[in-house]
Amino acid sequence: MKVSALNKKKGFTLIELMVVIAILAALASIGYGPIIDHMNDGDRQKASSNLKSLHTVLQGFKTDQGSYPCDSTAERLQEEKPDLNFGALTGDNSNAYFRQIYYSPSNVSEKPFFAKVSCNGLSVTQEGDEKLANGAALSRGENAMAYVMRKNSEDPAIKDGVSKSNAPLAICGIYPNAVPYSGDQIAFDGTSFRGHAFMLSCDGSVKDLERDLEEDDQSDGDKYIMASGKSLFPETKKGRSTADGYLVLSPEK
Repeated sequence: MKVSALNKKKGFTLIELMVVIAILAALASIGYGPIIDHMNDGDRQKASSNLKSLHTVLQGFKTDQGSYPCDSTAERLQEEKPDLNFGALTGDNSNAYFRQIYYSPSNVSEKPFFAKVSCNGLSVTQEGDEKLANGAALSRGENAMAYVMRKNSEDPAIKDGVSKSNAPLAICGIYPNAVPYSGDQIAFDGTSFRGHAFMLSCDGSVKDLERDLEEDDQSDGDKYIMASGKSLFPETKKGRSTADGYLVLSPEK
């Protein structure tokens, strides 16, 4: 019996399959970047929003204690409330200094410290669990914000709070480091926000640093640095850089 031509099943030839695969690969390469950027939009917005919330928290602390968290406020708080234990209040990571805010009854949330990052051993994918007692406040992985401090002019071992209103106060999106960065010598995470990073200034403004960064040509795209001639820190009245007087403490890895 003859089979009608309409009922014959015709498959793809190898050449046709290769052409289709090549077209799909080309489309994927064109669309991958914009698609991933769009997927990161929500993460970026959350990071920026939480930095603004963090500013409110830190301003409240400054009003109560006369300074942003620093070595001297840590010493005073431990003397005044020795029975409280939220964890270390000083050190070489930002978690330690941020814990000082929990000595104020109004600051009980870990939410302002969240941003979705995954970089160099630091992974923060969920908001803090709000467990604070017995040294559990801002445990490793519950903070994605880097804290900015000043070097003490008389004793480099002492870390002071930032004082100028136009100076940075916190940064989201730096490449975690075991010791504080000095001034603008910061490595930024090139993966979590795809070339973006966010800076909170003492005046409450939040800036996307994308245009101030450039890819580190030795890092395969996972690290960014400050672009030539750019600085996060205010200049003196004579136009001199003040960056060397600041420290940037990474979140705890």
